[in-house]
Amino acid sequence: MTSYVVSSKYIPEINLALFRRDFFDGAQFLLQDSDGLPWNLNDVVVCASIYQDVSGTSSLLTNFNVEPLEPLNTGRVRIWLTSAQTAQVYSAYNGGQQNTGTAAFFPTAYASQVDSSSLYENSNLRWDLRIETPEELADLVSASGGTFITQTAHGLGATDRTIFKSTAQSSINYNNTSARIYTNLTNISYQPPYLFTIPSLSGITDPALGGSVYRLKQDTVVVGKVIANSTVSNCFP
Repeated sequence: MTSYVVSSKYIPEINLALFRRDFFDGAQFLLQDSDGLPWNLNDVVVCASIYQDVSGTSSLLTNFNVEPLEPLNTGRVRIWLTSAQTAQVYSAYNGGQQNTGTAAFFPTAYASQVDSSSLYENSNLRWDLRIETPEELADLVSASGGTFITQTAHGLGATDRTIFKSTAQSSINYNNTSARIYTNLTNISYQPPYLFTIPSLSGITDPALGGSVYRLKQDTVVVGKVIANSTVSNCFP
């Protein structure tokens, strides 16, 4: 029997080296869709976080500050960490490395060629940047008791994060809040009539609903490891 590995996509890796209590100016990213066009950040949710691995369990350590850069239709975001956050990262990294006796090494002008790859490989900290974007699936025909019929196959799964736009029922249209995001779909049909049911919307009936249904699609943009080193002085509060 022949086996194959199917890779969903290529995700770039960027490792970060931080100093304790130093403000991390961060980095800027250009977010593009599958056609290479910049995302309009009015339609995209961006998050970036650092996670700590302890005994095989990963937990959130801190979130980067995320700033969409104007004009928002150019798809550019900036992420950064405050001094308090880099101190928190150092504490987590130092604690994770106590058993190995390894301290983060930062090359100087006199030792710029030193290989620090092993530090990243052994680090207990990792980070990623993720986006959630709306993917239009199908136009809506009607709704009856929370069951929605679409003009074409919708391709929704039971646990998809689902939103509506431009329907005749304004109370269900997405307004950039979690209150208008629906999941736990049932009664899904991929054959005519194409339909799905959202139990929480059982009160929605409209023979000419109009509008479209979307999936909120989550993707990882970049991943990497994090190392941290201590500064010498602490002359600021």
